[in-house]
Amino acid sequence: MAIRMTSPEAAPRGDLRFSVVTAGPDGLELVVAFGPRDYAVRLTPAEAAELGLALLATASVAADAGQDVPVGTRVENCFFPVLGWTAGEVSPGVPALALRLAEGTEIAFQFDREGARACGRALARSGRMRLRERLRRAFRRPARPLGRN
Repeated sequence: MAIRMTSPEAAPRGDLRFSVVTAGPDGLELVVAFGPRDYAVRLTPAEAAELGLALLATASVAADAGQDVPVGTRVENCFFPVLGWTAGEVSPGVPALALRLAEGTEIAFQFDREGARACGRALARSGRMRLRERLRRAFRRPARPLGRN
């Protein structure tokens, strides 16, 4: 299985590099490299997920010029602004959805067929306007000032 997250515009500055390597069935290592030295931090899968989400959320919030976020704000999660998406198959019968987020970051999700159908139905439902709102808009009349016919 290939997992890929990229951010083409975000090239490493100077000599700073990041990588992640597997470290057995219950862990992985985040490797931060400065110049000729590598510093590895062992993480559990849960810790890696928490770190990954925090990094994506913080990068997304920081990239949104419309948000005035005070310095020192702790960002643990957010609603990611999806700037684009692609749906398709990574191989026959294996549906996938790729999302493009702020700063050119892309993240892809792989589904089984039933999961893809359920996701599509849920997104379609959430994108529809409720009947009550459609009726309200259809029958909305301009308000008249009081005391006039």
